[in-house]
Amino acid sequence: MKKTMLALATLLVSNSALAASNSLPANCEYGRHAPYDLEAHQVQGAVKSGLEVFGNPYNPVAWVEFLENMSDLLDSFDYLRVETPKHVLRGSSFRAKGNLFDRYAYVNFHNSEKGYTGRDKSNLDANSYHYMSFNKTHGYGLVWVTRGELCSAEGVWVQNKPTVSDRGLTASGGLITAKVNYSVDKYSKAAKDSKTPVKLTITARSDGYNTRSSKTFTTTRTSGHYTLPIPAHAGGGIYDIKVTVHDGNYHQTLDMGSTWVKGPSVPPCEGCLEL
Repeated sequence: MKKTMLALATLLVSNSALAASNSLPANCEYGRHAPYDLEAHQVQGAVKSGLEVFGNPYNPVAWVEFLENMSDLLDSFDYLRVETPKHVLRGSSFRAKGNLFDRYAYVNFHNSEKGYTGRDKSNLDANSYHYMSFNKTHGYGLVWVTRGELCSAEGVWVQNKPTVSDRGLTASGGLITAKVNYSVDKYSKAAKDSKTPVKLTITARSDGYNTRSSKTFTTTRTSGHYTLPIPAHAGGGIYDIKVTVHDGNYHQTLDMGSTWVKGPSVPPCEGCLEL
């Protein structure tokens, strides 16, 4: 697993409540877990771009110094001691883990948007945990933990949830067809990892038997139109239809309402009784 070292001097920032505070100390290790994680020389530009989308929280003087320090990245293969989800939702809380060997020792948690966010004492397993969020970042963010002179950092992709909207719902010849528009965020796993497809799932619930059937389709396209057909598993009657879009980590579900399928009802299972 490739890792790189952040050789960064202490960053002094404004005491203003609106400005990010605390800094990356010297000798902070930066780790790459996924093949699409950024290399050392790319981190500075990516963090800058991600923060500028919704408003940079740093004051001008601190931001200039932060950028200068972020440019001093060197290769390293040391053990990475911070663990975070690879993808997080903007505005939602997630848990970061500090694995720093010692038990009952305080570990400080930070991120590139807010600086210091809090601390936690390591447990019997020498692990510490802290919840944080990115609210003004869309793209690449940095999370790091410190204890004394030790420091470990890792990048996270800050994204939005998938979107899905209704383009129509029809039923004909015992087949229900839903049409939707969908999109996954450009920083989602499905968009960054070529091995992770976008999944679209249609679920049909028979109102007469209260039974469900579903069918999943996959695509490499991160946005567009999609048609999802599914057989009426209980014959004729009313069906409630939902469509879910999944990007590899997060999903969005659309309730498309109900549709009527012509013909006699057919028990979908042995012993099933119509309500």
